[in-house]
Amino acid sequence: MEALQALVLTNVQLREMLTDAAKQGALLAVQDLRAELHQSPDDATLQKLRAYLADPASLPNPHEHWAHAGLIRQIQLTARNKPKSTAWFMKFQKLTGLVGCQTRSSPAFGRRREWRFSDIKLAWGAYYRSG
Repeated sequence: MEALQALVLTNVQLREMLTDAAKQGALLAVQDLRAELHQSPDDATLQKLRAYLADPASLPNPHEHWAHAGLIRQIQLTARNKPKSTAWFMKFQKLTGLVGCQTRSSPAFGRRREWRFSDIKLAWGAYYRSG
């Protein structure tokens, strides 16, 4: 028969360990929630889009995520740390075929058009391969 190692704790020690673990877990959850609260929905979407373009495996369902032109223009900022121009976006749309992709009206800003992350990735890759 093999000997098993065992740890014997008193009821007080066990409660202290569990309480400490719960406090640490709660602290991490609160930190995550605070970070999300300080981030606008557009900032969160832009962060997701940039992560998806860098690593497509980071988002399992890119066809369910959408971004508008203002966010697409911010994916890669200019040398002056500004979003790309509207003229750049118009050229980008036409050269890559994004203009022909399915769009939807923005839930937050009705008239603003949005494109799927998956279509944006294809257009982004085509634009920067040819440019």
